[in-house]
This record gives sequence, structure tokens and C-alpha cells, in this order.
Amino acid sequence: MAPPAGGRRYLPAEDTDLLRTALSPLAGGSCLEIGFGSGTALSSVSGRFDLAVGTDVMGAEEARLAIRPRVELVLADRARCFRDRVFDLVFFNPPYLPSATVEDAAVDGGPTGLEVPLSFLEEGLRVLKDGGVVVALLSTEGDVRSFLARCTSLGLEVEPMAEKRLFYETLSVFAIRRGGEDRRTPQS
Repeated sequence: MAPPAGGRRYLPAEDTDLLRTALSPLAGGSCLEIGFGSGTALSSVSGRFDLAVGTDVMGAEEARLAIRPRVELVLADRARCFRDRVFDLVFFNPPYLPSATVEDAAVDGGPTGLEVPLSFLEEGLRVLKDGGVVVALLSTEGDVRSFLARCTSLGLEVEPMAEKRLFYETLSVFAIRRGGEDRRTPQS
């Protein structure tokens, strides 16, 4: 499911801080943030990776506000503009709120709240190098259990990295790897 182009820029909040904390020990050659939003999370890892790239579907004017040193921003749908198996790390804080239609690409995750996160995962796995890791932030506002069940059905290994309970939701960050792969990259 492709969110509509020209969505608004997502502003940093508790979820952004949790994702940054979870990513802090990771380093490597190349990383991709799908849905860079404000650019805050991508900027936080840029000094530990040789190449830090982010994609988003927002409008060009909004994207200009996310420009940070040492990062490359691409206005594109998920990771469709990249070849297979090129990144050591792929991470995302996807839109996860259940919504009948995707009207706000910054927060609407589809009818169950899983459609957008699963599409980010699918693209992330496609562009992930062997031995790499996908890091995903999810909320209990979406269907985390079904997301994790889908990972299991795909033969993926999922490891919790961080969690934060808020008044209205619990945020969780997961490391997702292809089953049985070497875990040398990215380094932690």
C-alpha cells in the first residue's frame, strides 16, 4: 500500500527519542530510514555510518525542513528507488494508526494499522544486505502481535530492543533479521 505523496512531515516525539536510543549502539557502512519525517532519527545515526539515506513521500517544501548534515534525503515511496541488498541497516517508525483510508501519510497505517508497517518491512528486507538488520518501532495503537506473527511466518528472527510505556500506548522497538544469518553487520 503506497501512501499518498505530499503528506505532512512527522515531528519528533517520544517515539523518535526511543528509536534514537535503540539505534545508538549501531554502526556500519550504509543505513536507510524509510519515512525520514523530521530527519531527527536519521541524523542521530549519520556519524556512525558511511552513508545515511532517508526516503519519504512528503512534499519537497516539507522535506527541505528535514535536511541535516551528513544525510541524503530522497523523495520516494519506501525503498523502491534502490537496488536489492544494499543497506546494512534499515529502520523505520512507520505510520501505524488504524484508518479506513490513508489521508495523513505521517500517521495513518491502513485499515488495521498494519498495512503501511508491513509494506515498509517488505521493502526494508528487499534492500537489506545479508547479515543486516531491520529496526522497526511499533505501537500498541497498531496490531503489534499480528506484525510479529507475520515476521515469524516469513522465517524472520525478532528481538526486542527497547520499550516505553506512555499514558495511552506502549512503544516497542524490534531488531528483525533473516533467520540463520550472520549478525556481523551492522556492528553493535
